[in-house]
Amino acid sequence: MLALLAIALLSTACTSTKTLPGTQTVLPQSERQQQLSAMHNFTVQASIGIKSPAETVSGNLRWQQQDANAYQARLANMLGISLFELTASSELTELLVRGERYQAADASNLLWQLAGWSIPLHDMALWLRGLPGDSATNLQYDAAGRLVSFTLTDSTGIRWQLTYRSFFDDALSLPRQLQLHSADTQVRLVIRSWQL
Repeated sequence: MLALLAIALLSTACTSTKTLPGTQTVLPQSERQQQLSAMHNFTVQASIGIKSPAETVSGNLRWQQQDANAYQARLANMLGISLFELTASSELTELLVRGERYQAADASNLLWQLAGWSIPLHDMALWLRGLPGDSATNLQYDAAGRLVSFTLTDSTGIRWQLTYRSFFDDALSLPRQLQLHSADTQVRLVIRSWQL
């Protein structure tokens, strides 16, 4: 009887260590990329730090993707004061900065003109999910098939190196920490939550 109890406890212990709480096995690369590509509606809450020759900015970013070509983004400083609010569709981008509204066809160019710094907004819905955009080169993957770094060129012609520092412990292994840098600007993002 004691032997059976010991075997039962041992088998339970072995079973519980295979799947740790909060962790899942990462999907195979092709299945993972297919599911990430199909995500067109999601919200990301993140801490962000931007260091450029024009200024240094730190705060909180909320990115709400509404379909493949439409999103809303809000960057607020640590006091909760909005630095900019961005609404974009396939036809038009509207940026609210310091109470003034501006419109343009391209978000990165508009941000560059108004703030003196920019981030690659055109493909941001892709690289937030861990997917490269059309302009991505030098793609590098880890042993689990996750994209860990690549180079991209934004709509202003600036070349960026993007590196994923860590991922969430889920089947999609969504990005948690990432860094972008160009010749003169560094951007760090720490994603606190994904809402799918």
